[in-house]
Amino acid sequence: MTKILPLLLAALLLSALIGCAPQIPVRDTEAVSRVWSVLRPLTSETDRVTARFSLQIETPQRNGRLVGQLWGYAASLVRLDLASGTGASVAMIRETPELWLAYIPSENKAYHHPSAQAGLRLFEIPVPFNAKQIGSLLTGDLAPVLGGEYSGVQGTRDGRISFSFSEGAVTRMVASEDLQTLELTGRGGWTLTCEKPYASPAFPDRQLYDRYTFSSPRDGKAVLRVKSLEPGGDWRSSDLDLALPQDVQWMRITTKPQYN
Repeated sequence: MTKILPLLLAALLLSALIGCAPQIPVRDTEAVSRVWSVLRPLTSETDRVTARFSLQIETPQRNGRLVGQLWGYAASLVRLDLASGTGASVAMIRETPELWLAYIPSENKAYHHPSAQAGLRLFEIPVPFNAKQIGSLLTGDLAPVLGGEYSGVQGTRDGRISFSFSEGAVTRMVASEDLQTLELTGRGGWTLTCEKPYASPAFPDRQLYDRYTFSSPRDGKAVLRVKSLEPGGDWRSSDLDLALPQDVQWMRITTKPQYN
């Protein structure tokens, strides 16, 4: 007991010192507003987007590669088609603010749920975002992902800026002043690393990334690589509809979303 007591006191003292450690000030205060405004650009509900990407998944349940195509109005109505690496259709998804709907051709089944995150759990995809958020993320608009204003900001030892959030799915965002690195941490334990930044004349004044790595200690890892991205695309409003066979079997999802 006499040996354990000093160890406990030392642990309590270390904890107190860590808790009282001074915050690191931001090196350039003007960089805070600059970074924040770049990551939350002005958008319109009529903004159109078309994107193609690959998704490498590593989870306890599955390992493999999907290819995806996303198109629609990022603020309201989005279509998302997923296929296997061999080209076979895996799912056809239509997402609005009120309803997530997916058709599985191999099963001739249609699944629906108010929450897109609950629906995506069907495919064992460890991504905490819905199609709308993914579309916005790919076009450099993090507002739908972050959900609101930050509650605090401070510097990091390596000179980056750390934004903290008291509400929403994201708890922390760490960015370099030049936005060459960007990392998000979520309340559910997941992380998102945005890598390989690039510029596009089609999206002026926006910071775009070529690769997005999602990681969760519980659900695994997914790496999204952008193949193409354009503001608009060769599609009509009717192409956002999801035509289902008359004999489709309707299924109801009872699983609750696990990312929060």
